[in-house]
Amino acid sequence: MATQDIQILQFGTGNFLRAFLGSMIQDLNDAGNPLNICIIQSTSGNSIDKLAAQNFNYHLLVAGFKDGQEVETTRKITCVKDGLRLPDDAEKFFEFSSSTSVKWLVSNVTEAGMIWKNEGKFEKLAESFAGRLTQWLHRRFLTIPQAETVVLPCELLPNNGDLLKGFVLDHAKAWNISASFSTWIEEKVTFLNSLVDRIVPGFPAHLDLALKESDPFLVQAEPYALWAIQGSASEKSNLPFLDSKSEVILAEDISGYALRKVRILNASHTAMTGHGMLNGIETVGEWIGDSEREQFLKEMIAEEILPTMDLDQAALAKYSEEVLDRFRNPFVSHKLGDISLNSIAKLKSRLLPIFVDFQAKKGHFPAKLSRCLLSMVLFYLRNPDKIRDGQEVTAWFESVPNDQPELENLKLALVEWLQLEWNPEFESAYNKLI
Repeated sequence: MATQDIQILQFGTGNFLRAFLGSMIQDLNDAGNPLNICIIQSTSGNSIDKLAAQNFNYHLLVAGFKDGQEVETTRKITCVKDGLRLPDDAEKFFEFSSSTSVKWLVSNVTEAGMIWKNEGKFEKLAESFAGRLTQWLHRRFLTIPQAETVVLPCELLPNNGDLLKGFVLDHAKAWNISASFSTWIEEKVTFLNSLVDRIVPGFPAHLDLALKESDPFLVQAEPYALWAIQGSASEKSNLPFLDSKSEVILAEDISGYALRKVRILNASHTAMTGHGMLNGIETVGEWIGDSEREQFLKEMIAEEILPTMDLDQAALAKYSEEVLDRFRNPFVSHKLGDISLNSIAKLKSRLLPIFVDFQAKKGHFPAKLSRCLLSMVLFYLRNPDKIRDGQEVTAWFESVPNDQPELENLKLALVEWLQLEWNPEFESAYNKLI
């Protein structure tokens, strides 16, 4: 497809963006506002080839409860029109930088991919997402400097737009790119902080659907979908997504939405994952289906998570009940193994800030969250063959000596990967896990 037929570059081929952004753009297309996506794969595998074989079309199953009513609908997503793989298709990637029709860049490279990395020579395609984005924007600066660009990161990190912009400017400085490029970034490229909220369990293997046979990219999501974007009212013209059927909010301050979501929904998911996988539990539904575990989760949220947020506690309690209802969705088989992807980065971004704030308020670490955090690290130590994390993390856990006591390896891992020293709460939590 010609570059002028694409308006959105989507960094990430995973289930989430296909169910989240894909659904919103399809809404716009169905309403007569056609926008087309080129999807970019930066990981190993052949997802792009398989998607291309079905003309980048796939189906979205929305199942769960909305406004107290059961919802189960399937729709075809046809707004993805092209795809490329990096580094193989670098030339095609840079061609898009010179296209005046391309305006929006949306990413979900996960917390593990939203990092600063020292890169090699500028002439060589960078390895990191931020480095590649810098190179792409520089080509745009040279070829069509008058064009405007809107960058919307969806990674679950605080102030993700500001973070990514900082990485880009730092790369520009490290590569000794002219100051006029950095000035252009400030004037012509808009980086917006955003917060996404939707549970996307992925391929609905557990449901009896004929589409499973014909569409390997069928993806399931819950009805709930929130995209909170930080910006002034003047940004409205840059955000056609506001007109989708999903809840897309433009607000000058989204910090409350972001904090409650990451700490209540995402932190709970991460906490359940380590605890569940260590005990042979496979899904969120199975985990919360046990009354004792459900009570454990309720108490963990109420006693250890909510008090760390200086927000309206009644509103937070209401949101936490909504989250628990979403976890109980009978249509969802959300595998803990899928949530465990890049768990070390998730522990750092989702759980550790709670530990810091809880300790500041209470003088000690949270007991239940401590047990969950240790569970994830213990699962890595005991099952290095099942780790779904970066190569460096995987290699480290695979190399841990078997002749050393597990407790010593656990202490070493906490320091190495989480910068956490052993403390009394960990002692009590560990004794309950062995």
